Amino acid sequence: MDTRLRYLPISDVEEGMVLGAPAVPVDHGVSDFSLPAGHPLTESNIHQLAVRHAEFVCVQLPDERSPEEREAEWAMNEMRLQHVFRGADLNDPTIARLYQAVLAFRRS
Repeated sequence: MDTRLRYLPISDVEEGMVLGAPAVPVDHGVSDFSLPAGHPLTESNIHQLAVRHAEFVCVQLPDERSPEEREAEWAMNEMRLQHVFRGADLNDPTIARLYQAVLAFRRS
């Protein structure tokens, strides 16, 4: 089954969920704890993240959407992004790369 990355509040994260991106909470500018992408979370890990004031973590979840639902969501995301960048000069290479990076992120 396909998976999708979702950022969840730490209060919604459950044991057994798998990190979709590294979790590196920073407290007062200092990071003394990190977990790699792909790491299955334990209750201890979740507690350690919460104690270090992590607010959100990226997890991999099963993607239960149909291909049609994925395409419809993708079209909405693309329209929203075009609206956000409506006044931007997409001929500027830096802005164009930013637009493409955000577009690729929203696609995942």
